[in-house]
Amino acid sequence: MFKFIKSVTWIIKKNWWKYLLVLFFGITIAVLNLFPARIVGNLTNGIEKGIVTKDFLIFDILIPFLAVVVSIYGIQIIRRDCMNLLTTSIYHMLHERYMDSILKQDGTFFERFQSGDLLSRALGDINQVKFSAGNRLLNIFVELLTVVVTFVAMIIINPLLAVLCFLPLTSILIANILLKARVQRNWKIVREKNAEMSNVVLESITNVRTIRAYSKEDENYEKNLRYSKVAYETEVRNLRINVIFQPLFQFIVAISTLICFGLGAYFYYKGYITNLSDLVTFNMYLGLFQTPLTRIGNMINNFYQSLISAERLNEIYNSNTEINSGDKEINDLSNINFNNFSFKYPNDSNLTLKNIELNISLGKTIGIVGKTGSGKSTLVRQLVRQYPTDDKSIFINNLPIEEYKKESIRHHVAYVPQEHVLFSRSVLDNVAMGKDNPTKEEIDLAIKLADFDKDVSYLSDGLNTIVGEYGVTLSGGQKQRLGIARALLRDADILILDDSLSAVDGKTEANIISNLKKYRSGKTNIIVCHRMSAVEHADEIIVMDSGKIKERGTHKDLMALNGWYAKQYRTQKMEEGDSYGI
Repeated sequence: MFKFIKSVTWIIKKNWWKYLLVLFFGITIAVLNLFPARIVGNLTNGIEKGIVTKDFLIFDILIPFLAVVVSIYGIQIIRRDCMNLLTTSIYHMLHERYMDSILKQDGTFFERFQSGDLLSRALGDINQVKFSAGNRLLNIFVELLTVVVTFVAMIIINPLLAVLCFLPLTSILIANILLKARVQRNWKIVREKNAEMSNVVLESITNVRTIRAYSKEDENYEKNLRYSKVAYETEVRNLRINVIFQPLFQFIVAISTLICFGLGAYFYYKGYITNLSDLVTFNMYLGLFQTPLTRIGNMINNFYQSLISAERLNEIYNSNTEINSGDKEINDLSNINFNNFSFKYPNDSNLTLKNIELNISLGKTIGIVGKTGSGKSTLVRQLVRQYPTDDKSIFINNLPIEEYKKESIRHHVAYVPQEHVLFSRSVLDNVAMGKDNPTKEEIDLAIKLADFDKDVSYLSDGLNTIVGEYGVTLSGGQKQRLGIARALLRDADILILDDSLSAVDGKTEANIISNLKKYRSGKTNIIVCHRMSAVEHADEIIVMDSGKIKERGTHKDLMALNGWYAKQYRTQKMEEGDSYGI
């Protein structure tokens, strides 16, 4: 338990006064809980002495008893309300830190952790830690306070009987300690198997259309069933340990109760306890004493499980990006230089980019072409700092890129990746993500520049049409153009189109390129593509092959060179002619 507390110290520090407030109410309730037993003891004493009258019952028994019960009830309401508010606050803090940690990570992080695993931690582990850091942690301290206060009251009546009744109950704590390692090990396996199952389920949901297209429903169902069965069997093995706890604790409590009644009667018979009322009060105290101790035993078992969840969350919280980020801000981005730059992915032994020499000046349009897998996307991704680099070979405004804040760099770059990145919101919302608080005029212009305005009238609700998960209701070309509109709305110094025109027709491509030339004059455009017509107008075109720049120059220069570019250009022109029946 103490190890768990250490893992959530940052939560306790931020909410210390809330914890103290709940504990104060807990102490008050623990003390008030002693009064009903004392009142019953007084009643027993009155019966024993024959002094029970109407006034005695009303003023010495009934009114004090009602006052105590009402007070306990009222304080319990306040305490539970404070505790629930604290737990809700903890839930928000855990989620906020979790998302903040994930959004700061680089590409290496997402190679280590799969989406299903991250989702499992965000839902299951955060819920487990939230409850233990809030309700469960406070409850166990309140129960401990109740045990201490009640035990002191029992000692006041008869120290020897109190100790003898307490001894069997200590075995509850011993049982917890003995089972600690096994509980933690099993719970860790449970969380891991649940994460694997979540990943398979998420994969099935994400790729459901592909699964149907290839008639793999039955095969995918069997795969999900296998992972679900493994998770189920692991959970059952873990529950079997929990099943041992409850009967064991109840058995120990029964032994303690037996000792209390047996020895209590013996002590009263021998005169070690002189008043019957003290024996009755002692037995009621024992009831108050036993129940919290049993709960403590169960909660300690839960803390062992929560510790595993806390460690899984701390893996995310303590994951630091490997990207070096400086403290300089970029005001105006004038030029970018790749100076003999080489790069390899973290888990790859071979270089993906080799000895890249490239100067990108403000206002220029750069075209990047080449075979599939030649390193085109890897090159432009360096400008949005998705992966760490080993050496200072990229310069912005003649300073190493590592000296700038990565957030500042990304602010000056609008990036449209190869994959369609759309959210299950309206067309308008998806475009508006490109800029904080955009005006209607800015959104309309971005949609026009992306040549999407002609599609709006065909959408069921115009710009308010919900695009569905991953943009399922739109065509591939429409998805690409929405992504381009979002980037154009940002109006950044650098626009990167990473093969973002592959799904549009030739006329639409020509319209978008024409709009870029007109409206982004004086700003930098980097266009990665396989269709040479998209970069024909560029100030410089580089041809990538096996991670190296093999050709470079204007369209005219490369055609004169008669290399790979020229051959591809002629081939594509012939294919375009064939498609029109020429």
